[in-house]
Amino acid sequence: MPQLLLVHGSGYTQDSFAAQTAAFPDGDALSLPGHPEGTALPSVGELADWLERYVRWKQCGPAVVAGNSLGGAIAMEWALRYPADAAGLILIGTGARLRVSAQIFDLIDNHWPDSIATLADFAVGPRDGAELRERVVSWHRVVGQSSTKTDYCACDRFDVMDRLHDIGAPTLIVVGAEDKLTPVKFSRFLHEKLAASELLEVEGAGHVVMAERPDVVNPAIANFLRNL
Repeated sequence: MPQLLLVHGSGYTQDSFAAQTAAFPDGDALSLPGHPEGTALPSVGELADWLERYVRWKQCGPAVVAGNSLGGAIAMEWALRYPADAAGLILIGTGARLRVSAQIFDLIDNHWPDSIATLADFAVGPRDGAELRERVVSWHRVVGQSSTKTDYCACDRFDVMDRLHDIGAPTLIVVGAEDKLTPVKFSRFLHEKLAASELLEVEGAGHVVMAERPDVVNPAIANFLRNL
């Protein structure tokens, strides 16, 4: 079975995939540069190249990359640049284009750290309790304002809508039905354009659906990996 690599979203850490590393002991949850160690990279392209260097360093290609939000953008760009190393993709709460609202930039630029609570509210679905929300808050506190801003800027410039047809890797697309940041229509577009894809919409879940509903997401990942 190919190596499973898990890549977190903007302002998050590898802890966002804790439920997956528990379920898949061979899975490797990565911390992107600047999260918190090192310096955050300013573009999805540079992050995709960083991911490929990691794959080669670990000698784990071809690999399956699961990415949430920014992590999903990195996974797609990586598959486009390094198709021979892409055994599969798992795209979680992401899209082919990730324009960021002016409200989010205002929250980060002018209201940090008080705005962290609002960013956490954006991330979790309506049914999730205080524990997960506090985990999201803790990720932003660890990562900090600068790297979080860099992440969102990278997302805002990301656009592979016209290149999706070049992704040939089998793909599992997962989205929370209550995702406020990357709405369901983003995932449906991916499913429409990626020929070798399947789509899972998870009721009641939000942007960090893999942390909210691992009881649904993990079996879907297991089945996807089995069928590769």
